[in-house]
Amino acid sequence: MPMKRVGHLIERIAQTANLQEAFLRAARGKGCTQAVLRFRDNLHPELEAIASELLDGSYRFGPYRFFIVFDPKRRMICAAPFRDRVTMHAMMRICHPVLDAYQTADSYASRVGRGTYAALERARRLAQRYQWWAKLDVCKYFDSIDHGVLMRQLCRLFKDGVLLRLWADQLDGYHTTPGRGLPIGNLTSQYFANHYLALADHHARERLHVPGMVRYMDDVLLFDSDRHRLNDLVARYSAYATHELALEMHDPVINSSNQGIPFLGYVVRPSGLRLNARSRKRFITKMARWAAWLRQGLVSEQEYVNHVTCLMAFVDKADVRDLKHKLSTIPGMYPQGL
Repeated sequence: MPMKRVGHLIERIAQTANLQEAFLRAARGKGCTQAVLRFRDNLHPELEAIASELLDGSYRFGPYRFFIVFDPKRRMICAAPFRDRVTMHAMMRICHPVLDAYQTADSYASRVGRGTYAALERARRLAQRYQWWAKLDVCKYFDSIDHGVLMRQLCRLFKDGVLLRLWADQLDGYHTTPGRGLPIGNLTSQYFANHYLALADHHARERLHVPGMVRYMDDVLLFDSDRHRLNDLVARYSAYATHELALEMHDPVINSSNQGIPFLGYVVRPSGLRLNARSRKRFITKMARWAAWLRQGLVSEQEYVNHVTCLMAFVDKADVRDLKHKLSTIPGMYPQGL
């Protein structure tokens, strides 16, 4: 899908109003941290310095701080300096529409008005329509993204030299193997990773003519009523991802829609959603942990309610009547106000 390349974006990125909004977004939920407080105390000079460096091409991204999380599996998270997080928000506020315009209707991650639950509903409707599904995903996706392939993709959409050099410098500042890898935790990484497979989306729709498809980042579902044709589509999609995007695919899973589709922490069936086993276990563990903290006085009842409400929003999308009944028998699990 050819698109006209867009330029003169760095001037819009460096505008005061855009940088001010970027600061608010970067600070959201982190207003009491030392880095945010220091930046806020010197807000106008900080934003002016970012604008000046963006416009004259001297802006450089700082070093990352690394830490490990185990939810649900071990991941290395990269925390950029707060100043860089402001800059990344400023960039993506302006560049998001260009990247989004290239996405197909099958893409649901990092897009306004889409997201997890819209992807699940689309998968459910496709499961009602087609007898067979195939699930594909990429081996170590963020670690595998090729910097050269990504920059060639970005150069097809953008012609702003300063912006492209900034992105190239940012990519050069992190790698898992030479010339590969995006840091998990960066705002730009989410957009770059989502865009990276957009070429495969267009190939699937325009060349392979896949009857039904949903993609959430690197989790891809293909649908067809003919299993032999679906096998062929899977082989051709995987070949494109391997040869054109330099990715290694996991072995695909192919099954009947009536057997359920493991997708985004749920099992999708034509009749509705169920939590998968891992999600059920994580949910029970987190609920029990917060209930214990509440009993021990480590968190207030309002803090408990706020966090547990978010957990309940995740499971409320699925049929979990038995799970809720089990939790209701645990003393103190549902305090007044929840």
